[in-house]
Amino acid sequence: MDDPRMESPPAAGPARPEDLAGRIEDYIERKACGRIRHLHVVCADDLVILQGRVRTYYDKQVAQEAAFELTERHLTLANQIVVI
Repeated sequence: MDDPRMESPPAAGPARPEDLAGRIEDYIERKACGRIRHLHVVCADDLVILQGRVRTYYDKQVAQEAAFELTERHLTLANQIVVI
């Protein structure tokens, strides 16, 4: 698979919140092809918070869907990415 947007998400087994946040950030970066500025992911308990800036609502949705793919929708997601 040469296109990073077509990759399967890495396995999301039990991990520390910092590790999960890092994996989600990396996966979102690959899926969004760098269109999200200042991306930051915070994980605490069953909550994932996405932060950053994008130019379109589509890019905001791409980030959200990538996070859902990686977590298999088992966590609550707060998408605080700002469209500028």
